Amino acid sequence: MTAQTLLQLTQPPFDVLTDTERSELTRHAKMIYLAQNETLPTAWQDDFFIIIKGKLTQSQHGELIAGLRAGDWFFAKDKSGLAYDITTQEQSLLYHLAGDAVNAASQKNSALNALLFADLAARSHTQKTRHAHHENQALLHRQIRELGEYISPAHFVDSDASLQMAAMAMTAADAKHVLVVDDAADNDKKMGMFTQTDLCRAIANAADLQSCVRDFSHFPVRTIHQDHEVAEALTTMLEQRMHRLPIVNDAGAIVGVIGQTQLLNFLANHSELISARLDGAQTLDDVAAAVELIGKYIRGQAQNGVKVHVIGRVVQSLNAQVFAKVWQLIATPAVQAASCVIVMGSEGRGEQIMRTDQDNALIIKDGTDEALLQEIQTCAIAFNDALAQLGYPPCDGGIMMANALWRQPLGKFLNEVQSWFLASHGDKLTWLSTLLDAHFVCGDKSLFDALMAHVFEVAYPAATANFINRFAGATLQMGSSARFWAKFTGGHDHDIDLKKAGIFPIVHGTRALALEHGIRTTNTRARLDLLVQAKAIDEKLAKNLQEALDFFLAKRLDVALSTSDRHARKVNPNTLSTLERDLLKESLAVVKEFKGFITRHYRLDVFVG
Repeated sequence: MTAQTLLQLTQPPFDVLTDTERSELTRHAKMIYLAQNETLPTAWQDDFFIIIKGKLTQSQHGELIAGLRAGDWFFAKDKSGLAYDITTQEQSLLYHLAGDAVNAASQKNSALNALLFADLAARSHTQKTRHAHHENQALLHRQIRELGEYISPAHFVDSDASLQMAAMAMTAADAKHVLVVDDAADNDKKMGMFTQTDLCRAIANAADLQSCVRDFSHFPVRTIHQDHEVAEALTTMLEQRMHRLPIVNDAGAIVGVIGQTQLLNFLANHSELISARLDGAQTLDDVAAAVELIGKYIRGQAQNGVKVHVIGRVVQSLNAQVFAKVWQLIATPAVQAASCVIVMGSEGRGEQIMRTDQDNALIIKDGTDEALLQEIQTCAIAFNDALAQLGYPPCDGGIMMANALWRQPLGKFLNEVQSWFLASHGDKLTWLSTLLDAHFVCGDKSLFDALMAHVFEVAYPAATANFINRFAGATLQMGSSARFWAKFTGGHDHDIDLKKAGIFPIVHGTRALALEHGIRTTNTRARLDLLVQAKAIDEKLAKNLQEALDFFLAKRLDVALSTSDRHARKVNPNTLSTLERDLLKESLAVVKEFKGFITRHYRLDVFVG
């Protein structure tokens, strides 16, 4: 039997070929046999291979890059043209395709070209596009400008118009809102919104219908660019508790309005229903019912192929509502008025999709009397206990408001944080890393703003000259990708720890760069975007890091949904598809490149060792 009859090229990535392209490429294939511990001949370094049977290692400059097995494919050179050392671990059969033939096929087929030759961001995008079979997924990744009939026309009234005139304008347009234009206001406050709800409240308060509509409108109005994805509009609405967003073009002109209802109709699970249920919760049992819906929402969105960072942002918003509602049900009004609840770590970054653990703190107003402090302590302990009952496990490191370290008056908190910047290693740097991801939940937001202002404007500038180098050093402390592949290729433990191998190095390296450049945004994707704008990191590397992080988080979510492991850190490459293993290899290569960048940028060869 010839190689041509055996090799059908219907498996990924060649399943994107047409029958004619597949037939042509098959003519250039042959089957080869390699004995155990045999190295791929140098004469084949320009070619492409698919493993039929056996196991191989892929190394470069003596460092293990990846372990390969049946179904995997590889080029004998990297994208820069440097050859790999390919060695068999056992007797192996491979399909050998001439490199020229593969290059020619990819030039004719853009999808194949993207899967074989593009960087991680483009390859990941291509794979996600291929799997976007559901109508709601296709909508989520379309630009807002493409939504056509789902976009409502914008209707305007002057800010000096009366309530009656605004109501008449809404009636004439058959709309539930109008945009209010105030030409005399500052640029960022020229546009507001007046809704039917605002009209009802005005009438309920016995307002004169001839009153100026400006006094009952919301300024400024939040907008979204027409080139942004629908997913961005949805998450913005959920985070800001808005029902509609005006759409702007490059010139800043409003070209329409998109409503939450239109978008949410395309989702299999309605996150706005969960939000409404939390708003109306009267007991912790009511909150528990909503928390269960969040779990179902996550599962549904994951099954529909929604990007993991989109799920993460929605879940962050819903979890914040959970925490705020629990605090409202537990804490007395006096306690609520004298404090501020924050979440940190992956929850603060909007990257904790599973309920892994709690990372929260309570900032207390200075001057709070001892009696109220005792009441606050009781409420804080009850809060953490209630979250544990709802399925948010306690933090193993004790980073919770029940711990006095994470429940302090503002002044003491500032002094505590100041000492963390003087640490050379250990828990204090870990605590600082956690705090840098802090996200406001509820209470007196001025306390949170004061704490974070102190971090960036006082404590960091006053730190020692080499503090940022020591802080960034943790990026390298989780081991190399070669170590994780070594487990896969030869050790008893075949699992790769996704957090250690990929998530933590990306998150912490990005966190260090953000601190250095005064970027207060907590989400890793958003930090990378801002670092690109600040010219602190190459745009291509930043996009590849975003896609690598998405891949690691998506695989971690898969583990969480299919096992009882609440930490969901480890994945066995043998359980991944051929495409997924290829993306794993590429993602680990991106992490390695990023570690190299961090090492050079912060001279970690000098400061860490």
